[in-house]
Amino acid sequence: MNVNELILNIKERKVNPVNIILGEEQYQIQRIRQAYLDLIPDEEREFNVGQYDMETVPLSTALDDAMSVPFFGEYRLVMVTNPYFLTGENKKSKIEHDVNGLINYIQDPQPTTILVIIAPYPKLDERKKVVKLLKQNGNVVDNHLMTEKEVQTELIHVLKRKKVEIEPQALQLLLEKTGSKIEIAINELQKLIIAAGEERLITAEYVKQLVATSLEQNVFDLIDLVMKHNGAAALKMYHELLDQQEEPLKINAILLGNFRLLLQVKVLHKHGYAQGNIAGTLKVHPYRVKLALRKIKRFSLGDLRKAYLGLLENEEKMKSTSQDSELLFQMFLLKFNQNKKAGN
Repeated sequence: MNVNELILNIKERKVNPVNIILGEEQYQIQRIRQAYLDLIPDEEREFNVGQYDMETVPLSTALDDAMSVPFFGEYRLVMVTNPYFLTGENKKSKIEHDVNGLINYIQDPQPTTILVIIAPYPKLDERKKVVKLLKQNGNVVDNHLMTEKEVQTELIHVLKRKKVEIEPQALQLLLEKTGSKIEIAINELQKLIIAAGEERLITAEYVKQLVATSLEQNVFDLIDLVMKHNGAAALKMYHELLDQQEEPLKINAILLGNFRLLLQVKVLHKHGYAQGNIAGTLKVHPYRVKLALRKIKRFSLGDLRKAYLGLLENEEKMKSTSQDSELLFQMFLLKFNQNKKAGN
């Protein structure tokens, strides 16, 4: 089941006693939380809603609550977050969790309780008995990171509810500036709706003026300049990032991470992997893979590798010496451009 199907079912009061929300999209988690909370009248929430973080509360406490009948209401809602014991993570914790108690509960749940387990992870440990039972007996909801198309659809739905339109060019620009990350895009959309005023139309000009380009997007643009061996323009953009109070080590780390991604995507694409397969294999946002696939067509594997190794060397020097970060970046550009001229 996907998130939209779940929310529609909740609104129609078609609920399951045991539910697991599997995936990392925080925006969707908040939508799901609110949909479940809306089932419980405001005056009942103090008595019939329990929320338990497994990093701070024992599982047995949540199960005790789940086994109780609602207090003068139709449902008791119990939400469990961060159930790391369902993953393969070997996490050290002082809290002991009664996983056997959960196994027993899954097999015989309290019919008036809605148990919602929110697992913000890409996957669970399928070898565990409790996970197998959850998937067999529970309602599993796929909460994968939203694709660019899904983000676009959600933004359009939000605008329709607000009775505001957006120019196609403006929508594409918003997606680019926010990296198609739904939480950032929704926050920026609120500003744009206000700017639209009585015209009820968001233009590309509004997006240009009001939506800041993320550091990640700026760095992605910087990569183009580096790979095109446009040292002057690359250094100018680097200075602009420093003027925006961005830390040199952070800039280098994001550059390094993006070059690593480009290398990985280049290799996987060469071996026949499609966009969705690459995103799943590397566990990165699908939009980042889409951008990477566009870029790697223009860059050789050798150049990407040289740039990556040069930035890796820079990071080591930044952490272990007192050399000026700006000078290190200049030297990186100089060395990279010399390699090109020498045909290496």
